[in-house]
Amino acid sequence: MQKGFISILIILCWVTGYTQVNKSDLGRPVTSLLSAEKNKARAAKDSLTSSTNKLLHQSPVVPQPGKASHPVDTATPKNTPVIDAAKESDADEPSAFLFERRGCKVTVRVPIYAYVYVPVEREPVKVTEPVKPARIPFLQVHGNFMYNVNYYSNIDTPYNEKNVYQHTVQTYLDVTVKGKYPMRLYLTNRFTNSSLFRNFSDLNLNYNNGQFSQKIKTQVREKFLASLPSPKAPDSLKLELDETILRLRSLDAWIKNPGLLQKMVEAKEKAMRDSLASLTRKPDTVNRMSLVDSAMVRLGLDSLEAAYALRKQQIDSLRARIVVLERLIKTAKGKSQESINKTVREIDQAKSPAQLKKVMEENHIADTILPKGYKTLMAIRSFGVGRTVVNYSELSAKNISVKGFQTEYNPDAYYALATGSVDYRFRDFIVKGPKQSGQYLTVLRYGRGLKDGNNVIFTWFGGKRQLYNAGTVDTVQNTPVQTPPSGLMGFTVEGNYRLTKNITFTAEVAKSSYPVYAKDSTDNTSLPAQMLELSNRHNEAYSLKADAAFPKTQTTVRSTFKRLGANFQSFSTFTDGSAQTAWSASVQQLFFKRQLTLMLGANTNDFSNPFIGSQYKSTTVFKSLQATWRRNKWPVISAGYFPSSQITKLGDGLFRENLFYTLTGNVTHTYKVRDLMMNSALVYTQFYNRSTDSGFVYFNTKNLLLSQAVFINQLTLQTNASGAFNQDYRLYTLEQRATYNINKYVMIGAGLKYNYQTTYKIEQLGYSAETTFQVPKLGQIQFSAEKGFIPGMNKQLVPNNTGRATYFKTF
Repeated sequence: MQKGFISILIILCWVTGYTQVNKSDLGRPVTSLLSAEKNKARAAKDSLTSSTNKLLHQSPVVPQPGKASHPVDTATPKNTPVIDAAKESDADEPSAFLFERRGCKVTVRVPIYAYVYVPVEREPVKVTEPVKPARIPFLQVHGNFMYNVNYYSNIDTPYNEKNVYQHTVQTYLDVTVKGKYPMRLYLTNRFTNSSLFRNFSDLNLNYNNGQFSQKIKTQVREKFLASLPSPKAPDSLKLELDETILRLRSLDAWIKNPGLLQKMVEAKEKAMRDSLASLTRKPDTVNRMSLVDSAMVRLGLDSLEAAYALRKQQIDSLRARIVVLERLIKTAKGKSQESINKTVREIDQAKSPAQLKKVMEENHIADTILPKGYKTLMAIRSFGVGRTVVNYSELSAKNISVKGFQTEYNPDAYYALATGSVDYRFRDFIVKGPKQSGQYLTVLRYGRGLKDGNNVIFTWFGGKRQLYNAGTVDTVQNTPVQTPPSGLMGFTVEGNYRLTKNITFTAEVAKSSYPVYAKDSTDNTSLPAQMLELSNRHNEAYSLKADAAFPKTQTTVRSTFKRLGANFQSFSTFTDGSAQTAWSASVQQLFFKRQLTLMLGANTNDFSNPFIGSQYKSTTVFKSLQATWRRNKWPVISAGYFPSSQITKLGDGLFRENLFYTLTGNVTHTYKVRDLMMNSALVYTQFYNRSTDSGFVYFNTKNLLLSQAVFINQLTLQTNASGAFNQDYRLYTLEQRATYNINKYVMIGAGLKYNYQTTYKIEQLGYSAETTFQVPKLGQIQFSAEKGFIPGMNKQLVPNNTGRATYFKTF
């Protein structure tokens, strides 16, 4: 049975082979026929292999050894550059196929890859641990400490005192609680052996609203910028775009390869010739093996054409991908830069928590990133304990130094409170006045609107204050007579209106109780009743103020007008028993592309200082003019004409301030001469005063100063020459100073000053020395001493020795 089945199979194979063999070749030997078929198949294989090798040599992909910066799977061949298999599944298709016959009726397609294989080393994966958030201490303290002592052998006119020491100890601290809530602390202690200057100790603790608000705005701004498409996203898309363009160029070069195109043309021509030849032959004479050869050539040509069409499809796909990537990059940039800048400006210019919250909602920013209570803390405009400055309005309390408490709270409505004892003016820090009764104030304010915007604010003030004639002298007994402090109470209504972003108007009306000297002995009305007495118009006051800026013309205008009743009193003005009218106006104008600044001003006596001489009436107008020229690489030129003042001591506890005009002009220039930095300055000053106006010897004097400085590496040389001239004398001085930085820790300096006065033909020589030590971790120490001369009696210069020692530490 099995033998019969095998015999049938052999017969079937023989019949099949016989039908596929040319009958004319049956007479040939079998070995000869097989040998011819093998030779033709081997020739076709060699031809296709030769064409492939030629294609590889002419390919734009150049084999180069290298290492990849990222792990790549080398199990399958990859083209260069590497094509993402997930995006293009056909990236590793063979370039052509070789047909190889392996037995009876079996033909195998052998793939040929026209690729370059690059060995790749896998890099070890680095495991990075998440960064732990830095620990924020409960308190963070930064600031400085200073100790300073000054010595004067004589005090300059108009004071007359000898061997004066003045010590100052001061600490400034920036304290941040939990890294979020900033506070500031000032500690100051000044003491002296002088009878003229005050000893005082001050403590000031205040909440730093500016720093806190800026920190909140910074967090919101960073969150807003982070919510935009990340800058890394466009970068990664740009990198992918560059790689896609590189692949496109590589494939484009492949399909345009001259060798490949020539091979395809030759294959098409050969296929056409074979086809024509087969048609001209008789069917019985067609060689079976030539049909096999033609089929193999046709299959090779079809393979090349398929590879060519595939690459063209990939090129079209890459071009479409490039368009998509370009669109994605444009979209990834999100909003335009102008829109981003606008939002950033809105964040930085937010004046209240409500405005900031509105910007956050418009940009979908949650307030969970902000510290708890940020709305309340942003609304606290100021908060101070200890020595504080009360500066509320023109008719209530302005620039008053108070030891006590002061706060302003402005979420939407406006609230303010200040209370404490008063050192009336800042000058009282320096000059010790006569012993006076204590004074204090309490101010309450309430309003609608933001303090820096449109608002209406009601202010109530009360307390006790010293009157203008608090320190008078009894001419009979020649003893000081103290007027008791006067109780006062009043209220004001103030309105601020912003016509535009740059134009603001302020109006204020006020009414107060009247001073004690305006009442007779039988008047027992209370302070509130006096304040609300509508029939009395002598205790009223009015104030108007306008501020305007015009960016197009680069003009700034400021003006004020104030009318005070005879019996009006507040903590902003002095009361002298007469009605007062005061006004002021100033204009600043820029010319020649902001190179020239011109300032004009005029004002009447504002009655803010009781020391001003009585010869100045309210109708006296004080004028001022200042012009400054600045241009790149040009000298800076400035000139001014404005009022000046001088305080003169008349006796124990009695002072007088005199006003006079001063004309100044200066030219300064910084430049280089052969790599040496230099600075030159020329200063002219003239006082328009009389001998009766001042105890200053050099009244109505013209002064001219020429200064020249040269900076030679660590050495600084400075030469000063000056002259003072008036109708009675001429004074000439010549000074030479030098400072040298030995290293970053030590600086030394010295100087000589020659004085020559023509009135008495006296020549005097002064000298000075200074040094600075920078000690690591300890701080900076400075010493200076000078033997100089100051004006004395009879128009002579008298010796004056000064010295200073300072220790400064920043932490």
